[in-house]
Amino acid sequence: MRSIIEKLAALRAKDVEFKVFGAGAHCYKLNPPLAEKEVQRVEQKYRFSVPKDYRWFLTSVGNGGAGPFYGIFPLEMNDDGHDLASWEKVGLIGPLDQAFPHTEAWNLPASFWKEEPDPGGDVTEEDEDKLWEAWDEKLEEKYWKPSVMQGAIPICHEGCAQRDWLVVTGPQAGTMWCDMRADNEGIAPLKNKDGTPMTFSDWYLDWLGSNLSGERYAGA
Repeated sequence: MRSIIEKLAALRAKDVEFKVFGAGAHCYKLNPPLAEKEVQRVEQKYRFSVPKDYRWFLTSVGNGGAGPFYGIFPLEMNDDGHDLASWEKVGLIGPLDQAFPHTEAWNLPASFWKEEPDPGGDVTEEDEDKLWEAWDEKLEEKYWKPSVMQGAIPICHEGCAQRDWLVVTGPQAGTMWCDMRADNEGIAPLKNKDGTPMTFSDWYLDWLGSNLSGERYAGA
């Protein structure tokens, strides 16, 4: 795990102009690490266990900051527009003491998406607004309800309302998932090159290694 700290320093030294995608947002700076008692406070509050490798990162490396895409959220925080807000304020988080409900990529069926409005030219502006309001309500009820991602916490945002999540409860605990619902593409597990599920440390080291090698340098 020490390689995370060493590789982050190497990437910071290499990417002095912040050409790596999202680096200009975090500038390779880490927040101060959390005390173990603070991690335990969050666990007790939400009744879940922080995965071992993520716990090490929080208490030994930093409570968020430098990381993939636009950087890692501090524990108990996620994005709210251009700012950070608590899990409770934003309302994306489902019950963390309940098992994550997915084992493979998930989306609503094609029959659901066929219901999306496609107003013709003869629809008044007022009626079109009503159609979209009804559709948004349906999305909130079926697609964005917190239980879809229960047992998982958001780790970072990739931009355009796409996020990466870490599962903390259930058989998938410790694995990383990509949330592409903003593009109507559902959610999917992140995988290593050998097809195994990505852990938090796999995910972070993949970002470091790919950019150090030039594979993803400058956001490629």
